[in-house]
Amino acid sequence: MQNFIEFIIKYKNYITMLALVVISLSLISMGSVNKIGGFRTVIVGTMGWFQKAISWIPNPAAIKNENSALRDLNLQLSTEVTRMRDAMVENKSLRALLGFKPKIDQPFQLVEVVGITEIQMRNYVMLDKGTFQGILDGMPVRTDAGLVGVVIGASGYFSMVEMILNRDVRISAKCLRSGYPGIVVWEGGEYLLMKNVPKSYDIKQWDIIVTSTFSNKYPENIPIGQVISSSEEKGELFLKIKIKPAVNFATLEQAFVLTFLPNPERNELIKELDEKLKLRNMDAKKHDKIFFETKKKEKKGK
Repeated sequence: MQNFIEFIIKYKNYITMLALVVISLSLISMGSVNKIGGFRTVIVGTMGWFQKAISWIPNPAAIKNENSALRDLNLQLSTEVTRMRDAMVENKSLRALLGFKPKIDQPFQLVEVVGITEIQMRNYVMLDKGTFQGILDGMPVRTDAGLVGVVIGASGYFSMVEMILNRDVRISAKCLRSGYPGIVVWEGGEYLLMKNVPKSYDIKQWDIIVTSTFSNKYPENIPIGQVISSSEEKGELFLKIKIKPAVNFATLEQAFVLTFLPNPERNELIKELDEKLKLRNMDAKKHDKIFFETKKKEKKGK
């Protein structure tokens, strides 16, 4: 009996179709259109009620196939998890042997967005926490999706964040797949641009762009966005790369402030380098001025 029921369930669609074909042929042989129409209505209603009544009965064949597919997927995922754990252990051991600093997950604070401001292509958001909760200037802000910006000012209970959708922002970034670096900027619109990427670099559509170790402003490997297009332009040395931000800024309501601050030693070194370059440029201008004045005097003397 059990085998018969499984047979009926497995081939119920074919049995139903066969029954309907037989009934249709029988009605056609009767030759009465009125009888056919009325009987058809009754049959359709009856079959609909019957299918609804037995729809709760599971299909053993479908369940068996689904279980098999889920087991295969579970095996693949468990294998990937094992490989990732082995890679993490190996990476930790190699970093210790080479004397590299261990990577530490940054602690964070959950904050609410209480205001949004836009001033001449400069976008800012205000958060509901400030210095009394440990929020300081220079701390990066992100969501579970990706990078939002950096704190540029904080009072006791509020703080202001400069978003990456800001024409003054420059982000040191890299392609997560290939590791090639570039600078991410915003020039208006809904997309970001990645600049200073030579044509020879391997950047493709759908690549994930993240923050790089070259940045002292943000921790590394925070998602910035995904490459929408990467194209070459005639006469240009660099690729034209358009990026869709990972964060939906139009619906931004909550975020995380990372308790990460730029390394002051790196900042001081950068400032010293800038001052040296400025002095060098000033000396070069003075030298050029003296040179041209000397040449003028020589011409007048002749």
